[in-house]
Amino acid sequence: MKTKSMIFGVAAIASSMLMAADTPEVESVVMSQAQFGRTVTVTYKLKNAPAVVTFDVETNTLADASGEWVSIGGEAVCNAKGAVWRKVTEADADSEVKYTITWRPDLSWEGHKVSLTDGGARAVVTAWALDNTPDYMVVDLAAANTVRYYPAVDFLPGSEMGQEGAVTNNPSYKTSKLLMRKIMASGVEWTMGSASGETQRTDAREAPHVVSLTNNYYIGVYEITQEQWANIAGRARAAYYVTDGAMRPMEKVTYNEIRLLVDAEGHQNTTSGMGATEEDIANYSWPKDPNPKSYLGLLRAKTGLDFDLPSEAQWEFAARAGYGSGFWGDGSVINNANSDDNLSKLSRYKANSPNDATETWNSYLLTPAEGGTDIVGSHKPNAWGLYDVYGNIYEWCLDWFVESISNNEGKININPNSPSSPLSSTSTKRVIRGGSWGHYASDCRPAFRNGLPPTDCHSILGFRVVCTAGLK
Repeated sequence: MKTKSMIFGVAAIASSMLMAADTPEVESVVMSQAQFGRTVTVTYKLKNAPAVVTFDVETNTLADASGEWVSIGGEAVCNAKGAVWRKVTEADADSEVKYTITWRPDLSWEGHKVSLTDGGARAVVTAWALDNTPDYMVVDLAAANTVRYYPAVDFLPGSEMGQEGAVTNNPSYKTSKLLMRKIMASGVEWTMGSASGETQRTDAREAPHVVSLTNNYYIGVYEITQEQWANIAGRARAAYYVTDGAMRPMEKVTYNEIRLLVDAEGHQNTTSGMGATEEDIANYSWPKDPNPKSYLGLLRAKTGLDFDLPSEAQWEFAARAGYGSGFWGDGSVINNANSDDNLSKLSRYKANSPNDATETWNSYLLTPAEGGTDIVGSHKPNAWGLYDVYGNIYEWCLDWFVESISNNEGKININPNSPSSPLSSTSTKRVIRGGSWGHYASDCRPAFRNGLPPTDCHSILGFRVVCTAGLK
């Protein structure tokens, strides 16, 4: 079959403004389409592999290709396959040292077609250095070591539903996949804590202090759901609100179960809160890796990534989404300690819960519409695209809880030489953040801090995960 090929060389310069000797570079981009077929083929060369590779197609605003080049949109190209959306290595090249992407525009760009004549379209292939991977990461929980990367929310598979629809209306991101958002935090100085006039603040717990985090990191767009727990643990785990539970958050889970413990048969320990033994704490507390058979240990084994609970500094930085004290994370000011209109847009909390949903013998039968936890992503995200960081469920953090954090400078509040103790004082509780469906607005503030024993499990208590940004 004949093909007609034209060179549209857009070799995006990786992910660094300064060209280092080993910075990956894309060269010799060629886009072609079979004369009687619909599949578009893009080949390219990659200097200084490996790299994470992403893809776009641009069309020109003028027929003679002398105008502005405009992207056709990530939703149109997200079905591209081959050496794209992932870490690409030299092993992916053919005998001519070329890498191949295939794309079916008719499957994702309804009502349009690609015209390669007269230079009217061009492929844009971008190489990202492994220490600066793209903004979104998608981890397939059903397949080992299957990780994909996308440069923006509208490139996510499912984005034909619209930018927010790509996230909220694609159930796989709440069941069989983990959707993670990169947070650029390395070396960024910011003020942790709350301002003196903030509603219902506690001065010692929320004293403002300057923090500088050391790493960029990915954080879950959603709280871990019941189905995501089952996909890693190998079996369902008893939550409280189980009616239509697959996409509701995994709650009634202890800190110890997430990181430290398994039962005698190697399954997730579900019979009680289970206090960790001294051996558990010594062997599996941060900075050591989680128990290999714990939820986090199994997740690490499945993906090859260093998943963990967020430190409370990581949690608060992501929840604020660049906004300072007194804001919800979308630029809205806190107005009311009990019922706040701005918070109601962002999550379920006590003032907008359908009913009290207090744990009684039959309240576990409530559907998401009737009360208790809501399906994750049912409200608007914060400014960085994270859902339910306020309300829905409290989220476990990595740290031991202490009343005052102002002299800890954002470091994880654990003594590496004695993991059973925090840096600044003794504690028997771990940090929880974000408030829940059963708490008022003042408890859902980004600076609000509390702690519970790591053996506690409640229908208001779950978690989301983080991992370090960048690949080896």
